[in-house]
Amino acid sequence: MGSSEMLEDTKNRLQEWGEWVRSGGPSLGYSAVKLAAGCGGCTVPDDEALAVDRAVASLKHREPNMGKVLVNYYVRRWDYSMIGLDVHMGREKVRVLLRSAEAWVDGSLSRLAG
Repeated sequence: MGSSEMLEDTKNRLQEWGEWVRSGGPSLGYSAVKLAAGCGGCTVPDDEALAVDRAVASLKHREPNMGKVLVNYYVRRWDYSMIGLDVHMGREKVRVLLRSAEAWVDGSLSRLAG
């Protein structure tokens, strides 16, 4: 797998992780998210989601803004403008931070797998 394919796989895993958190998975990375209703019927295995969750928790500890952008995008499903208002940054800066966060999680997951 090339690096762009790996990053695409990580984005898919982040999407699944966001679904898992919304459905009430026991998140470490964002247990503080208060959501009205879970999506129910989440099919992401807990061990898969927990691996992503640990990577996100670590990112949030080291780079809080990147963690916040990642959670707002994948868990809350906010767009760049909404995230920008939350973190007081322009859309382009949010986009760059999100890509950096995805790459950071990708690296973290590949170290765990290796």
